[in-house]
Amino acid sequence: MSFTKSALLGSAAVLAVVAGAQAADLPSKKAAPATYVKICDAYGAGFFYIPGTDTCVKLGGYVRSEYQYVPGKDTISASTGALQQSANLQSTTGFETRGRIDVDARTPTAMGVARTFVRLRAANTSGIRNETITNQAAYGMSDNSTTGITIESAMVQWAGFTFGVGPENYALMPSFIYNANPWAGFPNGMKQIAYTATFGGGYSATIALEDRKDFGYDQTALDTASTAANIVGNVRLDQAWGFAAIHAMIGNNSLNDTAINGAVGQTTYNGYAVGATASFKLPMIAAGDQIWVGANYAKGMLGALLSSGGLSNMSTASNHRLMGGVVRVDTNLVQTGGSAAAGNATFDSTTGWNLNAAFTHYWAAQWRSNFSAGYVSISPPTSTVASTWGSAKLWEVTGGVIYSPVKDLDIGLEVQYANLKNTMQNPTAAFVAAGSPGLNVNNITTKLRVERTF
Repeated sequence: MSFTKSALLGSAAVLAVVAGAQAADLPSKKAAPATYVKICDAYGAGFFYIPGTDTCVKLGGYVRSEYQYVPGKDTISASTGALQQSANLQSTTGFETRGRIDVDARTPTAMGVARTFVRLRAANTSGIRNETITNQAAYGMSDNSTTGITIESAMVQWAGFTFGVGPENYALMPSFIYNANPWAGFPNGMKQIAYTATFGGGYSATIALEDRKDFGYDQTALDTASTAANIVGNVRLDQAWGFAAIHAMIGNNSLNDTAINGAVGQTTYNGYAVGATASFKLPMIAAGDQIWVGANYAKGMLGALLSSGGLSNMSTASNHRLMGGVVRVDTNLVQTGGSAAAGNATFDSTTGWNLNAAFTHYWAAQWRSNFSAGYVSISPPTSTVASTWGSAKLWEVTGGVIYSPVKDLDIGLEVQYANLKNTMQNPTAAFVAAGSPGLNVNNITTKLRVERTF
């Protein structure tokens, strides 16, 4: 009897457990059934399907805070040689915090993947990151805490075409520092219409129309068909060892004829740039090691040689604060003689070239360094006009060490040194009397960066 009773009680307990488990699977009146995200692995890690569609999306971005120190440097007037801004009245620190959001959506079609990509960056800056020169040494610098939003990318890619704002197709060197590099770079993207053809064996070729206004050193009097866009192209080979590419661009600079002979109209001058860039992975040194090298020549297209703002940015990066000395402002076209008043002004194109290299080395899994070096030579045409810029010789070296305690969290310290040697054609008597100051300048800048990518 006791055994029968125990068996009945045991059976009742099992039935109760089973019934409870089944009840847990039944729809609840308190909460709707969960809709689980479906992973999309066709395009790599991080993509998931938008519910009810065949479109895959990936979200990402970063937050970066940088703290910069730059010793103050006197700024000199290019026309008189007089002190324009005293070093001891300048801030020596600057702050910038950035936040970036990336949205990458992809949908399969009969003619390849249709991709929509948006990358928005917002930044808040102050100190030397935001100071502007006052031209009055007694009043120091003008500084505000400013927030702005930049569209780095907003593009549609399909069947080999790219429409919208995307990476520039000439500049292929990476950037590891905030201040201007001695090579071309376009962190704010480039408005374009481009087509990329992909061949076998890792070969590809791109041809693009790119908005002239997004280039450094834009010099156009009117946005006519000949000056509104540059034609840019590259041929590239991608392999397991890295990549190699040749690239070129052609375009026009223009001047209102009133600047030449007082007439109504526009005169255009052809410009071009050619270059090569290559990168090699170096696992024989350490896993993740890589080197990039590049060389470029330009005539009337200085934006192909230097970061947006170019050598002016080297002199005025952080708003007149990186180099000091004479604030150099180069142009693609330089007046070589005559005058507009006499109707006989003449112009010619500025030429230049550069050599550059960058290297990433992993000391250990959590420790790496970035090193870069570059040299730029700018040669304006010979001119008879007073106080016209002559040649510029710029070289720069940078080094940094980055600690990553966990994946995608970087804490880095960076040092940059730049040296600029200028000449001036036909300096004014006042500039000569002042001893031609500020033509050979150098400075160093340091930054602490904390960045988390997601």
